[in-house]
Amino acid sequence: MVPALRTSAAAIGSRLIATSVEQASDRVKEGQSLHLSLAETRLVPGLALEMIEVGEASGALTAMLTSVAEFYEEEVDTRLQRSLSLIPILILLVMAVVIGFILIALYLPLFSLQVGSVGG
Repeated sequence: MVPALRTSAAAIGSRLIATSVEQASDRVKEGQSLHLSLAETRLVPGLALEMIEVGEASGALTAMLTSVAEFYEEEVDTRLQRSLSLIPILILLVMAVVIGFILIALYLPLFSLQVGSVGG
C-alpha cells in the first residue's frame, strides 16, 4: 500500500494534497491504518474515510476505494451539469441588462426633449 500511496502522491498536481498523501503513506508505513492516516490530513471527506475504514475492516479495500471514486465522480458530474445549466440563465440576464441599458440610453434623450418642450 505504501508504494501505491507514494505513486499517487507523485501523480497529484496539488502540492498540498501530494504532501498530505506522502505524510499518510509515512504513517501507514509506521503501522497506522489508512483511514486514520488520511483523517489526520483533514483533506479527505468524512464519507470517504468511513468507507475506507469499512473496506479495511472487511478486507475489501480495493472495492471500497472503487466505490468511493465512483461516488465522487458522479457527484462532480452532477454539480458540473447543475452549474452548466445556469450559464444560459446568466447569459440571458446579462443580455437583458445590456439591452435595457441601450434602450434607456436611446430613449432618455427623447424624453428629455419632450419634457423640455412642454415646460418651455
